[in-house]
Amino acid sequence: MHGDTGLLARIVEHTPIIIIVTNNDGKFRYVNGCGEKLLGTRRTDLVDRSFEDFLSQIEGCLGWSQIMETIQSGDYCQTKMILTSLDGAEHICRLNAFCILDEGEPAAITFMLIDITDEAEKADQIEKKNIEMARINSELIRSNAELKKLSKMKSSFLSIASHELKTPLTSIKGYSDIIMDTMKDRLDSGVLRMVENINRAAERLHRVVNDILDVNRIEQKRLRLQVESMNLETIARDCIDELDSISADRNINVDFSIQEDTPRFWGDKIRMHQVFANLLNNAVKFSPDNTTIELSIAPHNQEEIHVAVKDQGIGIDKTDQKKIFDPFYEIANTNRHSTHSSKFMGGGTGLGLSIVKGIVEAHGGRIWVESAGAKDNAFNGSEFHVVVPVKANVAVEDDETDEIDISANEEFPEIAEDISPEQKPVVLFIDSDREAVEVARMVLENVFDVLVADNGELGLSMAFSHHPSLIMLDSNLPGMNGYRICNILRTQEETRNTPIAFFSAAAKDEDIQKCFASGADDFIVKPFSGKELVDKIWRILMKKKEDATFR
Repeated sequence: MHGDTGLLARIVEHTPIIIIVTNNDGKFRYVNGCGEKLLGTRRTDLVDRSFEDFLSQIEGCLGWSQIMETIQSGDYCQTKMILTSLDGAEHICRLNAFCILDEGEPAAITFMLIDITDEAEKADQIEKKNIEMARINSELIRSNAELKKLSKMKSSFLSIASHELKTPLTSIKGYSDIIMDTMKDRLDSGVLRMVENINRAAERLHRVVNDILDVNRIEQKRLRLQVESMNLETIARDCIDELDSISADRNINVDFSIQEDTPRFWGDKIRMHQVFANLLNNAVKFSPDNTTIELSIAPHNQEEIHVAVKDQGIGIDKTDQKKIFDPFYEIANTNRHSTHSSKFMGGGTGLGLSIVKGIVEAHGGRIWVESAGAKDNAFNGSEFHVVVPVKANVAVEDDETDEIDISANEEFPEIAEDISPEQKPVVLFIDSDREAVEVARMVLENVFDVLVADNGELGLSMAFSHHPSLIMLDSNLPGMNGYRICNILRTQEETRNTPIAFFSAAAKDEDIQKCFASGADDFIVKPFSGKELVDKIWRILMKKKEDATFR
C-alpha cells in the first residue's frame, strides 16, 4: 500500500492536468508540476497567496465567489476561467473543483484545470469563419435574387422593345417592297438606290429583332419546335446556296460532304436551317479570302448525327471558347482578321452562336468548339461540332407567334407601367451641387419627371407635397445635413415608404454606413455615368415595389 501511495503521488505530480489544492479560504496548499509550469513560478513562492489572484471570470461562466459557494455547499463545480501566469500570459482553462472532507467537515478544496486555450482559439476562429461564411452566403443569396430579378427585367424589356420595333418595321419593309416591285421604272436611279438601302436596312433590323426574340425565348426556356422528318443534306445545300454571293466575292469555297448512311433527322426544319446558316455565316465571317470551309454530316452513333463546320480563320482563344455561346458576346481583336486585300467580315450582334446553342439543346443535342487559337499570327482555324439525336425528344407545337400582348404581361406588369410615357416616375433631388443635378436632370428627363431642392428644408417641404417616387439626397447640405433629413423622412407617414438613395461624393465606408443607418435604401457615388444612374434608379424603384408587394 505504501508503494501504491508513492506511485499515486508521482502520477499526480507529473500528470498533464493542473492540480491545485487550497485551504477553505482559497490559499495554496499544493501545486503539481503542471501547475507550477503554467503559473510560471515555484510552489514555494505561492505560500500564503490566494488562488483567486490568478483567476479571471469568463463572461457567461461562474465567478470565484460562485465557485466557492457551490463547493462549500457540498456540490461538484464545473466552469471555465482565465488563469493568468506571473509573466502575464492568459490561459483559458476548463475548471473542475470539489471539497475534500475530513470526518465530514471541509478540510481542503481541490481544483483540476485543463488548458484549452488552443482549443478555444480554434473554436473562436471557426466561429468567426462560420459567421463570415454566413454573411457571404447571405450576400450571395441576395445577389442571386437580384441577378434573377434583373434577368427577368431584361427579358421583359427585350420582349416589349422587340414587339414595338416590329410595328414600324412592317410598314418600312412593306412600303419599300411595294416601291421596288411596282414603281421601279418611275423612280430616278438615285432615289431607287436609297429605297433599296432602306429596304436592306429594314431587313437587317428585322433579323436582329428576330434574333433578340429567339434569345429571349431560349433564356425563358420557351422555344417552340415544330417537329417533322427532314433530310439534313437539303438544308445544308440551301444554306450554302444562300451564302454563294458573299463567299464567291471573297473566293471562299464550301466543301460539303455527307456520309451515305446518315439517317433522316426528326426535328424543326426552320430552326435547323438557322443552325446551319449561323454556323456557315460565322465561318465565312472569320475566314480569310481564298480559303476553304469544310462542312460534314455523318452518323455519330446509331442514335445521333454529327455535324462539323471547320474554317481556316484566326481561331478562337481558350479564354473566349467558354464565352462565345453567351448572348451578345463577340470575339475581340477582329482588326487582326485581315488579308492582303480585304478585311474579315467581323462584328455583329453576338447572338448567332447563342441561338445555335439554344436550338441544338432544345433538340436534346450539344455543341462545342475546338480551336488552337491565334499563335504567332498563324491562322489555326476553328471547328464547331454539333451532335443531335436522330429523333429529337421535344413537344410538338404549331402555334408559335412573335406577337406579345403587353397589356396581358402579368409576370412583369410593373415594367410595362414604368416605361409608359404617361406615368413618368417623379424623382426629387435634394442637393446643392447644381452641376451634378443638372447633368442628372439631362440624363433622366426623358424617362423621369425631375424635381430639385437645393437645401434640406425646401426638400422636406417638396417631399411631403409632391409625393415623389424616389428621393435622391446629398449628405453634405447647407444647414440640416442629409442624414438628419433622411431620419425625418423615415418618421413621417407621407415618406415612410418612399425609396431614398444618397447621391454623394463622400464614399468612405463610414459615410456609406451612416447613410444606411439613417434609413437610406441605396447609395449612388458621384461622379456617375448616365447609364449607371438610370439603371440604379430603376433597380431601386423595382426593389421597393417588390418589397411593397410582399408586405
